[in-house]
Amino acid sequence: MKERILKLCRRLKSCTLDDLIQLTETDKETISLNILYLGQEGLIQTKNELIIINHTKMPKDDIANKNLNLMFQYRTPEEADIILKSFCLGIPPQKLCHLINVKEKCTCDYYCIFRKLIYERQFKGLLNLFFEKPQIGRYRKFYEKYAYFYIYNNQVYVSDKLLKHTKVEKNFNKTAIREFKKVYSYLTRVESHNINENYMYFRLAECIWRRNKSFEELFNDLKFNLLNTF
Repeated sequence: MKERILKLCRRLKSCTLDDLIQLTETDKETISLNILYLGQEGLIQTKNELIIINHTKMPKDDIANKNLNLMFQYRTPEEADIILKSFCLGIPPQKLCHLINVKEKCTCDYYCIFRKLIYERQFKGLLNLFFEKPQIGRYRKFYEKYAYFYIYNNQVYVSDKLLKHTKVEKNFNKTAIREFKKVYSYLTRVESHNINENYMYFRLAECIWRRNKSFEELFNDLKFNLLNTF
């Protein structure tokens, strides 16, 4: 249903909630939830009750325009393995560039793409959980930016935006509050060592991903689940 609504929005250029209900012959609540979902993903936006496609362009030099498969084509299997292991071991890109004889900018790009994949996967999981069981997000400030946190099954998720739902959103229970405090304390310590705020949400998601995992767990997840290309 979500993809169908997105295709309709693209075809119509602009439409209303009533338009989508009529064209899809679907109930209002289902359409509203899918519109919220697409809005949270940044694919559509609503202006004066009109639903339009979000055509916001990323900067030309943004990491979103990097092609990871193409980047790895220029690396040998041994070099690719070193890149993945270095990221999982927390070896700084400034040191990794000497191990595979490339520019520091290149190794930084690899690391940023890995973080982006980690953030996107956990955000997709968060949306699925949120729309099933809406929850009031907690926010904290890092580098004068707000990050929003949610907890499901004792797992912390981070978002760059506050999620909204048509149903009543529940607050954290005591167990979730304790886990959130632990993770926030951990993130505060980690972020205090970073020198800038670039891609802050990607880094926060990475820190949560790393927490309480062994090198083997991180490496296998990165190589076989997040990348799934080797």
